[in-house]
Amino acid sequence: MSRRTTFRFWAVWAAFAAGSCAAGAADFTARDVAHSLFQSKMGNPVDFSGRDLAGLDLAELDFRGARLSGVDFLGADLSGAVLKGSDMTGARLDRTTLTRTDFSEAILEKASILRPSIYSTFTAAEANWNEAPKFVRARMAGAQLFGRFDYVDFKGADLKGAIFGSIDPRDENTSLARVGLFSGDFDDANVEGADFTDSRLGFASFTNAKAAGARFVGADLTRADFSGADLTEADFTGANLDEANFTNAKGFDTVKGLDRAQNADRLIR
Repeated sequence: MSRRTTFRFWAVWAAFAAGSCAAGAADFTARDVAHSLFQSKMGNPVDFSGRDLAGLDLAELDFRGARLSGVDFLGADLSGAVLKGSDMTGARLDRTTLTRTDFSEAILEKASILRPSIYSTFTAAEANWNEAPKFVRARMAGAQLFGRFDYVDFKGADLKGAIFGSIDPRDENTSLARVGLFSGDFDDANVEGADFTDSRLGFASFTNAKAAGARFVGADLTRADFSGADLTEADFTGANLDEANFTNAKGFDTVKGLDRAQNADRLIR
């Protein structure tokens, strides 16, 4: 190979490599994002709609009220970030770090939150439950969540039609094959038509929740609290109802699958 040919080969390779790296890079740096948030004024929220913010360190930043619909946050660090009231419709939050993240009153309709990192430790016995993110009164209709969400606060959230699970067949063979929602707080939330199939919901609270048509098929509901909840035509087929509380639950006579539920004789009414 001649010197000229060699030079042209490496020039083409370098251009290709540079283009590949650029194609996989985020649209902004973390500094760009922080600067834009700092410069934004009341009534003129930052608009990153549809942009790629994957992999960025956005910890502790205040996105309050920002326009973030369709943003790709894949692998980003949002620990301690404040996203109150932000529009995150259709956002991708897969594999993000959400330790102490505040999504209160945010719009997360049809958003994807798959395999996030919520706690600073993998050991449940050592976990600090105060690290769990908050979705208080968030609008999450049609959202998909998969991973560990123990102790997460969904109080008053709209989760109508949300899916707590994965559609990836590879996840059936992992230790996270079931969504972790242990002691999750769904008080006053709207989970109508939501799918909690096979979820771990021990000690979860659904007090006064709207759960008509929700699917709890195969879920572990040990000592879960459904007192005052609307359970019209909810499906509990194969669920573990050991000491689950259904006191004053509405529509209980229409519930499906109680004859095929585990420990149905031990539920509380």
